[in-house]
Amino acid sequence: KLATQLHFKVTGALGVIHKAKQMSIIPKVKPMINKLLKTDFRIANNIIEEILKLNNE
Repeated sequence: KLATQLHFKVTGALGVIHKAKQMSIIPKVKPMINKLLKTDFRIANNIIEEILKLNNE
């Protein structure tokens, strides 16, 4: 809520991973998502599939 009040752009973990791939900071998205899924991170499969599609993986 505070970030929104301060007019910061809010993005989630997958958004950060997607941006890192776009900026060539990471070579692939899927290994990063797999690492997240080994923790208590939860995300719907259809969202993962969409992020992979957006990154041609």
